[in-house]
Amino acid sequence: MPESSIIRFLSVMVVLSVVGFGWYYIGFARLKRKGMDETAARKQANQEARKYSLIATFLYMVAMVSVVGLFL
Repeated sequence: MPESSIIRFLSVMVVLSVVGFGWYYIGFARLKRKGMDETAARKQANQEARKYSLIATFLYMVAMVSVVGLFL
């Protein structure tokens, strides 16, 4: 992992954004297909997207710290 904290911060933000937006659209489409009301589907998809993007970001940070530990 690069030494620059800006690059580390940006990589974490990219992971957070990609997983969050991806999960939101997938979850929203899945909930709409099940016949859920649009406003309720948006709210639930938003909550799921936040949860899974935070989990993915945490796993990404743990993986990066582990990889850096191998080379030090």
